[in-house]
Amino acid sequence: MDFSKLGSAKKPKAPSNPIKIFETLPSLAGTPNDLWRGQDRALIEWQKVRDKRDVLISLNTGAGKTIVGLLIAQSLVNEGLENIVYVCSTIDLVEQTSKEATRIGIDHTTRVRGGYSNDLFETGKAFCITTYAALFNGLSSIRRNYFPGAIIFDDAHVAESLLRDAFTLRIDVREDEALFNEIAGLFRPHFKELGIRGRFADSLDLSKQNTAFVAPGGLYEHRERLLEVFHRHGVKTDDDYKYPFAWLEDRLDCCAAIFTRGVFELTPPFLPSLALDIFEQNIRRIYLSATLQSQTEFIRAFGRQPGEIITPSNDAGNGERLILDGRKVKKGFGPKFAKKLVKGRKAIVAVPDYARASEWEDLAEPPTPEEFTDALNDFRENQKDGAFTLVSRVDGIDLPHDTCRIMIMDGVPSATSLLERYQWEWLRMDNVHASRIANRLAQLFGRINRGRNDYGSFLLQGEALSKWIARDRNLALLPPLLQQQILIGREVQTEFKLTEGDDVIELVDRVLDRDEGWLDYYRREVKLAELDKDQLERAQQAEPVMVAATLSEAKYAAAMWSGDAATARRELEKTIDKTATDDAKLSGWHSIWLGAAYELDGDKDAAYRAYGIAMRRLNRSMTLPRPLGLGAKDAASYEFNEFGKSLKDLLSYPQGAKFEGELKKLADTLALIDTGTPNQAEAGVRQLGELLGFKAIRPDNDEGTGPDVLWLDEAQPRMIGFELKTDKDDPATYFKKDISQGHDHLEWMEQTHGEYTCLGLVYIGPDGSVDAKANPSDEMGLCLPQSVVALRDKVIALIEDLRKETPIERLTLISKITEEKRWDIEALLDEFWAKDMTNL
Repeated sequence: MDFSKLGSAKKPKAPSNPIKIFETLPSLAGTPNDLWRGQDRALIEWQKVRDKRDVLISLNTGAGKTIVGLLIAQSLVNEGLENIVYVCSTIDLVEQTSKEATRIGIDHTTRVRGGYSNDLFETGKAFCITTYAALFNGLSSIRRNYFPGAIIFDDAHVAESLLRDAFTLRIDVREDEALFNEIAGLFRPHFKELGIRGRFADSLDLSKQNTAFVAPGGLYEHRERLLEVFHRHGVKTDDDYKYPFAWLEDRLDCCAAIFTRGVFELTPPFLPSLALDIFEQNIRRIYLSATLQSQTEFIRAFGRQPGEIITPSNDAGNGERLILDGRKVKKGFGPKFAKKLVKGRKAIVAVPDYARASEWEDLAEPPTPEEFTDALNDFRENQKDGAFTLVSRVDGIDLPHDTCRIMIMDGVPSATSLLERYQWEWLRMDNVHASRIANRLAQLFGRINRGRNDYGSFLLQGEALSKWIARDRNLALLPPLLQQQILIGREVQTEFKLTEGDDVIELVDRVLDRDEGWLDYYRREVKLAELDKDQLERAQQAEPVMVAATLSEAKYAAAMWSGDAATARRELEKTIDKTATDDAKLSGWHSIWLGAAYELDGDKDAAYRAYGIAMRRLNRSMTLPRPLGLGAKDAASYEFNEFGKSLKDLLSYPQGAKFEGELKKLADTLALIDTGTPNQAEAGVRQLGELLGFKAIRPDNDEGTGPDVLWLDEAQPRMIGFELKTDKDDPATYFKKDISQGHDHLEWMEQTHGEYTCLGLVYIGPDGSVDAKANPSDEMGLCLPQSVVALRDKVIALIEDLRKETPIERLTLISKITEEKRWDIEALLDEFWAKDMTNL
């Protein structure tokens, strides 16, 4: 035993600075000589804040986030932290990340399909690369046996869908008919009670596109019987169900439940990330993300804003793109066009689902999941022309440079859960979904365009995708370069009048053959293209409100997860009215879950009030319980129109601090009519219409088209559109652009709500004149802002008078007063209409 060899033979301590680690990597064939500028800056900045708990590193798609993440993981191992975990979205990406680590000489372990690739992680010598599913499933052995000391979250900008999968129990009639049918039978009386038995029957039919939402109280009432059904059918031990069920078994009260096309889905309405040990405990979390224009989807995934954000200036990943819209080309960019396009060329066809993929089968049938990797590698390395179909894949596919330079994008990226699809397709919560689509599209554009020197052509197919891209407020959510490239594509199509498929193919060839004229134009214009300033301003103004709303969602979910319904409702109450000023539908969704917390807490009157607001803000697309006797047992003996129901709901709050608080929130929103920006004034006019019992929406804000505000009288189908010009000088000039918008709005109203009689389009703004070049129609009128203010004040005064009455007298007066002619929509229009626009 030669003790003289001990001590001096020990290895020197490994460096913990990630830059130093890179410099000491072995000289392997695949090791890069230098870090890219963005990678270098990201690692330098991270080193300064490495002790912080939540650090977001944001780099362009294709800018080398993987190497940054691997070096940080190794840095944390060298520092001495235990159980460092690097999570990826899919097994394919785990394998790609592992190959990258091997390529640059970093030791590591992978864990997929329940097994570790070696013992380095278990013995504390290396980090582990695994999937989100392995870390977040309800029975995770990693969390149980090797709780992480630090986690690197790859693709953090699309993590919400990955985390939601861990908390989603999905029962498909095609896979488990007996279990599904017993669940459906359990809820059949609930839907009969709601009066939507037909809708429920359709939701069980595989051939019909319909969805039935279980009201929160319905789930509460059936939870014990539902749990018994789950246990009897062995859900707790079934490999397909046991992982999400481990999370949900004791928390059915925290869930939303829906039926659609023969599938039953159970999942929380908001992710309970803040209540999870991964996010509760004092560990380091590093998030690798593409460039984010909005933080809302990040917060929905992780329940928090990052403590530090690192966004190094770099142009890696800033590839050149030609982006064209198929709506402007005869017969679009469908399979017939694509067959001609891929003769001598390679193209990826990206579709949202297998139903859409079936339309492309003659061109390129998608491989099975088992064959996917080999088929993609064959396309990447061996094929010289032809097509490859990607189904619902927006990440983990890299086809840089000559491996593929053309992508046909057919349709908007699909919703990843039935709940998300319900919010989008049924409730039309477009603003919420826009952030998700933006993140997924940014990923998709990066599949064949990976670096600064890369270039390619992207052809957009499908009505929904083209309309989404055409809306500047949506584009404001995309990375700036992508915004500019889309605007360049618009100009190219307009100026060259590209309507024929052969002309498009010629243009694609000129771009891919590096035509000097194209290159000169692109370099010049890419710096100049700008979105509509009004739409950009709207997006920027909405961002802090939406951030506050998503933080409230996270806190609500955590409180409900912990069994504290009272705290949960208080969290939503802090922001719900402010949320309504920018996104009434999101506020309506929040109202459902505010009501759910009230109901769970035993306050059914408050719950039904919240449900009533939800149904109004979600445009009657949502059916929830709303007893006639809300707030007063004697109400059932009275008949109320929609205005009466609105006042009755408001005045059913017990007198005192609660009522005063609700009235103040209402008054604050209505005050925006004459004190806020035009965007805020729109929220005030919408709220006024809702209070008056109309279906009141903001089409331009919510859908990107139509008037600023629309009041719809559903009792006698009539409608009024409002265009707010309250920011104009006094006296005002109404220009040709203002009037042209009005003509577009009237056409939209007729096409979208043709079952309603159009009473006119009202411009709310100062008196003045119409420019000589404009051509207003007889259906356009001017309303002075003070007329709307007068109506608002009249309604508030009525509320103040009614609250002084006894409950019985109040009900009598509400029933009588709200039937008076002065509250009819045509009488209100007469009050608003100061002048015909034709006479200005």
